[in-house]
Amino acid sequence: RVNLAVGLPMKWLGNQKDKFREYLTKNKNIVFSYKGQNYFVEITGCVVMPQCYAAVAENLRDYKGLNLVVDIGNGTMNIMYLMDGKTKEGQYFTEVMGVHQCAVKIHNAILDKFELELPESLLNSYLMKGTADVAEEYLDEMKKCSKEYVKEIFDKLNDIGYNEKLMNLYFMGGGAKIIENFGDYNPERVFFNHDIHANAKGFEYYAYMALCREYKK
Repeated sequence: RVNLAVGLPMKWLGNQKDKFREYLTKNKNIVFSYKGQNYFVEITGCVVMPQCYAAVAENLRDYKGLNLVVDIGNGTMNIMYLMDGKTKEGQYFTEVMGVHQCAVKIHNAILDKFELELPESLLNSYLMKGTADVAEEYLDEMKKCSKEYVKEIFDKLNDIGYNEKLMNLYFMGGGAKIIENFGDYNPERVFFNHDIHANAKGFEYYAYMALCREYKK
């Protein structure tokens, strides 16, 4: 018996939550075989939570003062303001500026300039490590694209009111490493959480609390 704990980008939660839950629970009984073993799974429920917020839910009391939390996933970037651990009404955003967009930028630049298709595994390794064992001319172009992507991220944050003198900035998700490697920032006011499971842990926490409340009824 399985209770699903899943998430959606914050800005899309209101419009898509019910349809997403309905889609995931459409087949409540699933039967399959794996390595000679038969499995019978019953989907008992589905809790849909906001990405980014879920990643910090258990530690909200640690976010003193005004903070901007940025969760950069593969496809989207979720942005949320926290004031003394509480969300600010209407101050959360979802932008299609995830790691995938950085990868596409690098891939296309190398293809256009050198007529070379970068292997996906090499590109993924580069995005995680910030470097790669390739010719210097390729690496220079890759770094140039990475810096451009990071600048676009900060330009977007500035557009929605980011001010490093007023607030702390927290990056998390797969894109946090790219910001740390290629960004120009104040290390005393910009922080990084590289736990790629942070949102999943938050989803699990929310689902557990919801089940506890349901059990008490």
